[in-house]
Amino acid sequence: DRYPYSAYYSAVFFRHPFTRVVSAWRNKFQLVDGKINKSFYKRYGIAMIELARGKEGLREYKADNKGHLVTFPEFVEGMRAGLIDRHWMPQTEICYPCQVQYNFVGFFEHMDNDTNYVLSTIGVTSDSLKADRLSSAGLTYSTVDLTRDLFNQLPVESVNFLIEFYVKDFLLFGYGTDVNDETFPFPGVGQTNDRQT
Repeated sequence: DRYPYSAYYSAVFFRHPFTRVVSAWRNKFQLVDGKINKSFYKRYGIAMIELARGKEGLREYKADNKGHLVTFPEFVEGMRAGLIDRHWMPQTEICYPCQVQYNFVGFFEHMDNDTNYVLSTIGVTSDSLKADRLSSAGLTYSTVDLTRDLFNQLPVESVNFLIEFYVKDFLLFGYGTDVNDETFPFPGVGQTNDRQT
C-alpha cells in the first residue's frame, strides 16, 4: 500500500484560501497579545518590509517594530517575490488530497459539524471533546469581514496573483473567488455526508 497510514481513519480539513491567507498574515505579521512573531519577522517580515519600503522603511521598522508592521499588501507582494511558508502555501501542496485516500474531507467553515462527525465516526463519545465546546472555528464576523475589506482594497493584480497562486485549492475544494458574494467563504460542495470516501 502506497499510503502508510491506510489502516487508520484519516481526515483532513480545508479552509477558503483567502480567509486562510488573511489568518496567516494576522497570526504571523500582526501583533498577537501585544507581541510580534520574531521568528516570522526574521525569516520573512524583514525581507517583505525591505522589498516594499526600501532601506529607509526597514530602518523605520527597526526603530519601532510594533508601529511599522507588515501590511497585507506588503505580505502579498512578498508572496509574489517568492517568500512562501507552509502557513500560507496552497493546501493542495501540503495535504496531497489527490494522492492520499482520506476517509473524510472536512471544511474549516463547517468545523463544528465536521469535527463532531469525525469524532462520532471514530467512537469518541465524550462531550468534553465536541467541537462546539472547543472552538467556534474562527468564523467570527471579523475574520470574514476583514478578508472582504482587505481584498476590496487590494490592487487587482494582487488579487489575480492570489487567485492563480491558489487556483488548485479553489478548483478542488469548490471555493469561489469573489469575497463580495453572499456565500463567501463557504465551499460549494455537498453536506457532511457527501464528503465521506
